[in-house]
Amino acid sequence: MAIAAAFTIIALPAIWLFTRGEANSGSAAPTIAFAGVDTPAGAASGAGEAADNAMGTGSPIFIDGPTTPPKAAINQIVVPAEVPGEFVEGRATYKSSGGGDTCSAPNAPYGVELTVTNRDNGRSVICFNRAPIGLAPGLELQLDTAQFSKLAQLVDAPIPVRITWNGSE
Repeated sequence: MAIAAAFTIIALPAIWLFTRGEANSGSAAPTIAFAGVDTPAGAASGAGEAADNAMGTGSPIFIDGPTTPPKAAINQIVVPAEVPGEFVEGRATYKSSGGGDTCSAPNAPYGVELTVTNRDNGRSVICFNRAPIGLAPGLELQLDTAQFSKLAQLVDAPIPVRITWNGSE
């Protein structure tokens, strides 16, 4: 460690002294290379010129490309056709009834297979409207607990749903 420090203390001032006179004389070509090897006089000036002018121009080169990002594409949203009288939108809740595939939707035809779709996440289940009971105001559907858990978490009740059917059975 001491030898490296001593060499550095001696080498740095010596390099500075030897190159100080060349900087003032206007010569652009160095006589000492980085490794301490002398460079030929003709090669130094050509190498420096080639490094400065690699593309044949003295100014910076910018790569061409779009200056602004491309415009956003318009995505088409496909909405299924609505058949009047064959769907109801509202809120759904749950109750443990043990019925499995039965549900209660007073505003849908009795005995019909209903497709219930959660409007928040797109999940859907199928149930049969076979339990015509009155529901609290603002509710359109009451599902069994197992079916409701396929649409959303129980703590999210009531959830916004779309109820569709295809005629009566």
